[in-house]
Amino acid sequence: YTAYLHDLDGNAGPCTRALCTYLWETWSSCELWELYGIDDDVIPFTFDFPRADIYEMLSPDILHQLIKGTFKDHLVDWVGLYLILEHGETAGNEILDEIDRRYATTFSLLPSSCPDM
Repeated sequence: YTAYLHDLDGNAGPCTRALCTYLWETWSSCELWELYGIDDDVIPFTFDFPRADIYEMLSPDILHQLIKGTFKDHLVDWVGLYLILEHGETAGNEILDEIDRRYATTFSLLPSSCPDM
């Protein structure tokens, strides 16, 4: 579903290939990001598949769970285990803490690419 970024509980219609095309053609990159939280540089890999519409294949919740499950639950846990096995528990946890600290501060250091709307 496509909802306004700052009103996620408001009325929202289903996201479709036609709607995404319309949004990409109508709004600027900054407006898409500010209004809908859409990064127009990210195009679903199935977008041009004639019989595979990602918006019909997966509901937003399942798609979110798939991404979360792959990234957070699998990759982050795997990297944490690898660091502990490679460097020991104390040093591995220190490295993980440093990664968390850097990740948390990264976005606050980047200049905004969109002017205030």
